[in-house]
Amino acid sequence: MIRKFFAALGCAVLGAAVMLLALPLLPGQLLLHGRAETLAATEAETAPAEPADEPFDGAVTLRVLVDGAVCEQTLHDYLVCVLLAEVPSGFAAEALKAQACAARTFALRQAGAGKHAEADVCASAACCQGWCAPEQWPEHAAAEAAVTETDGLAVVYDGQLIDATYFSCSGGRTEAAVAVWGGEIPYLQSVPSPGEEDAPRETETLTFTAEEFRDRITPARPDADLSGTPETWFGTVRYTEGGGIGTLELGGASFTGTELRRLLGLRSTDIEFSPQEDGVTVTTHGFGHRVGLSQYGAEAMARAGRRFDEILLHYYQGTEIRRLTLDGEK
Repeated sequence: MIRKFFAALGCAVLGAAVMLLALPLLPGQLLLHGRAETLAATEAETAPAEPADEPFDGAVTLRVLVDGAVCEQTLHDYLVCVLLAEVPSGFAAEALKAQACAARTFALRQAGAGKHAEADVCASAACCQGWCAPEQWPEHAAAEAAVTETDGLAVVYDGQLIDATYFSCSGGRTEAAVAVWGGEIPYLQSVPSPGEEDAPRETETLTFTAEEFRDRITPARPDADLSGTPETWFGTVRYTEGGGIGTLELGGASFTGTELRRLLGLRSTDIEFSPQEDGVTVTTHGFGHRVGLSQYGAEAMARAGRRFDEILLHYYQGTEIRRLTLDGEK
């Protein structure tokens, strides 16, 4: 069981009410060091070591909450289900392997946090990670291979499992965690993410009438004066390093980009407003919170010849990749 695994880590499994803590790693093999210039590193510096004789993922069992019921899966099978739900099976092999490592790291950290009293993780993308039963997909060999070929590999920072957040696409540059969630996380910084132009949901344009726009904003923020025409509503805007809206003066009130995304139901905080006399046109770039690994950015890097380890160290700055082992293994 996963709880026995975390007991072996020397860390108690905490209750759901306790804040998320990073977990110490089991003795494992250090594969490489992450640096800002990782993409220029030589092959010798970044080549992953050979996997252990005994699979790690098959020896760890997770309790997964699916539609109100708890089922048990090996970590290997769970990760295959996550990949089927989270990324297209036609992605390049190295992009799928990067996703597998991120998903493994995220799952183990979530499980150790004790977020769910009755389970280790759930099958909701809004809470933990997306999950799709393999029988729903006629072909899942690519996902299976990605999990198998990265068995036991996790991303760490300062010896701790990272919060391996990921999202669909960024619009060209990722966002730092502090700009979205308000807390500085050293490995979740804004980095370039080129090659995402072909992502299916990279750009979206919506048009609101003046009344529709007011109806979205004023119930939550009555302090915003949206009288008159939309052309008079918009004031000073401050952008984040990742190109999203940091703050925007709207109707005399200050809004954050995350607040505007939520109120207007937008895909990201990379937002362009075009007010007209009778309405507002809104264009967004990217899809998701834009913090951490960009899935379509990873795909672009993989298509350009980058390995999964290079991809991970680009999006998770200053991290390392380690191979986890069970207690007592070397």
